[in-house]
Amino acid sequence: MKKPGLLTIARLVTVAFSGLALAMSTYAQEDASAQQWLEKMISAKQHETYSGIFTFIRGKDFNTMRISHENQEGLVRESIYQLNGVTRNLLRHGDEIICYHDAHEPGELEHDLSLGPFSQSFAELLTSFQSGYRLALHGKDRVADRPAVQLSVQPRDDDRYGYMLWIDEASGLLLQSHLIGGGRIREIFQFSQVSIGEPIAEDAFSRIPVNAVSHHMTDDLKEPESKPSFKVRWLPNGFKTVRASGNRLHFSDGVATFSIFIAKAKRLPEMATEVNGKAVVTRLLKDDHGQITLVGNVPVQMAKKVADSVEPVIY
Repeated sequence: MKKPGLLTIARLVTVAFSGLALAMSTYAQEDASAQQWLEKMISAKQHETYSGIFTFIRGKDFNTMRISHENQEGLVRESIYQLNGVTRNLLRHGDEIICYHDAHEPGELEHDLSLGPFSQSFAELLTSFQSGYRLALHGKDRVADRPAVQLSVQPRDDDRYGYMLWIDEASGLLLQSHLIGGGRIREIFQFSQVSIGEPIAEDAFSRIPVNAVSHHMTDDLKEPESKPSFKVRWLPNGFKTVRASGNRLHFSDGVATFSIFIAKAKRLPEMATEVNGKAVVTRLLKDDHGQITLVGNVPVQMAKKVADSVEPVIY
């Protein structure tokens, strides 16, 4: 068999490098386009008026919610009403957030819905803290009878989970998301029915469940910052303290979130496990400085490493 000549090899190399350059150029364009879709998603969450029904699934919990979201000249009003199980309604008017719920069933769903990809802060924080993730487009799909673009948020290491997002092609509204980690889908948010840009009836923002009690979540979000009673010596790259208040610290990398609490008396046995899709780690601090509990949407092994690095602060 005749060996290829130098000219032939040169041509092959030229073709190879041309293909590589084209691939790199295409990748750069896709990366830039993914960023543009993320920014469109941010804008839609801020400015669109929409209503619909969505499901929120984590572990054994399956909840169906009706949402009404209105933006009038910058003033946001929102109602998220639970349609199955116990009655809950999360009402937002501007910066004020109130959760109405059964007195005996407060639950944590309202906190879950204020985090993750459906929250206002998700895309904004992701834009600020992108160092831990890669964005990529994955073609088109269909959700709630609307054309959608698929965008993945892929972690660069094993210290966090990723997301697959389905973004409405016309408006940029998030229609569906999957929290993915450990080779499986850990959490699902998905619209089954949605109307975008249509007027919303006034009573949608005033529905209060019968015999419900109210919980002003705004008070939690505006909790005054104070010197923490403990410090964390190790955090994965990209994670930052987003709120600190005495015996509680809250961390985020823009996508993943977790919180650490400290109690003076022992409340729980020491553990490092997963409870209903969330990492839960507890351990006792030395010299009777209390017990810390870490809870978050992060891998258990990472959560344990963070918890093991916690030390009390003596002022």
